[in-house]
Amino acid sequence: MPHILEPEVDDADQGAGQMKGDSFGTRLRALRMAKGLSQVELARLIHRHPTAIGPYERDEYAPPREVVDRIAELLETTPEYLWFGRSPKRPTLAQGGRIGPGGLARPLDATALPLELRSERLQVWLLEDAAHGPRYRPGDLLLVAVEPLRPDQALGRDALVRLADGRDVLGRLLPGASPDLPLLCLSGGDAAVAVEALAARPVLGVLAADAVAGSEAAEA
Repeated sequence: MPHILEPEVDDADQGAGQMKGDSFGTRLRALRMAKGLSQVELARLIHRHPTAIGPYERDEYAPPREVVDRIAELLETTPEYLWFGRSPKRPTLAQGGRIGPGGLARPLDATALPLELRSERLQVWLLEDAAHGPRYRPGDLLLVAVEPLRPDQALGRDALVRLADGRDVLGRLLPGASPDLPLLCLSGGDAAVAVEALAARPVLGVLAADAVAGSEAAEA
């Protein structure tokens, strides 16, 4: 009897025997199931045909690179892990405590787990201009999101703003006279001008140069 692929059914049982012990397909299946997603649901989220995931998990053929990138983002892993099984080694930071009303600091319990940084979603930009004080100082390392947002999604946030003329400018977007023309002001300034913004990559954090190893490389 010919095999009929039914997109509504997660073909784990019929495909498990065809999957290699350690392969792209087995890693993809394990991560998908850990997220509680069916094959059809994952296919919909990455904008592929409902039957697309089954062949990927059975290692019948490899998905295009851009599809692997989308899958890795949705499953909170890296393309390197899906392709080669390399564990995503993200840097961690120890949790010190919480700062409450009045600036009162309360240390956390010693058993608090370190925070894992999603470093693959960040880029580091070295600030050289003093015009963004007092919020930022020359030599600061801005942690900027890799993925851009629509300008209206970044209102009120510091961001690298992509302008219509192709320039990227650090500033804060504010509501303008129309949604298509938000106001852009330097992080430390009061003046704001209407701009035609295409996208914005938010600043997610800032580090002083001496907070990272090899800071002289960042200054080069």
